[in-house]
Amino acid sequence: MGNSALDTLLSLVPPPESRYIGERGWEAVFADVGTRLPNEYVELINHYGAGVWAGWLKFFPPGRSGRYGMPEKSARARDGYRTLRADFPEEFRLPVWPEPGGFLPVADTAHGDYLGWLTEGEDPESWPLIFWPRHNDQGPPLTCGFADVVYALLIGDHEKFGFPNGEDEDEDEDDLESRQPDFEAFTAARFDRHG
Repeated sequence: MGNSALDTLLSLVPPPESRYIGERGWEAVFADVGTRLPNEYVELINHYGAGVWAGWLKFFPPGRSGRYGMPEKSARARDGYRTLRADFPEEFRLPVWPEPGGFLPVADTAHGDYLGWLTEGEDPESWPLIFWPRHNDQGPPLTCGFADVVYALLIGDHEKFGFPNGEDEDEDEDDLESRQPDFEAFTAARFDRHG
């Protein structure tokens, strides 16, 4: 693997016995999204599949077609960002994929925030992660990878990467206490019942 943050995750939270990625392979995912995706994301999903980390950060199945697959969820998030940028350009300044350097979200949170890359340059391995916060100002690109972000969530270090600290008025204190420092794997059945 060669990724120490991912190695740490693998030792801290063993991958589920059954992983759900979707019915289609990575080449179909890349075709849907319009680009290859960074290897760290692919490795994380290959080990854990779709699911939710710490009851908060959700990765949807990249190989699933339709509404609940990552490519479609990402496209809808990008459309939403474009609309907000057209109405509020001073607040929503990021370009959006497939624009050069555009924001390409692939994960979201229980609060409607998004995590993805700024697609700067030809090499996906060099793309910086960025967090699009729903209730905070846009921060700078992150200086770490997905596994580092997930690890920070597991140890409760939300603010390190610009995530809300959970102390906003809309969050119930009981909800904060119920967050588990683990990974809950999604299954095909979770999405099949919604059609």
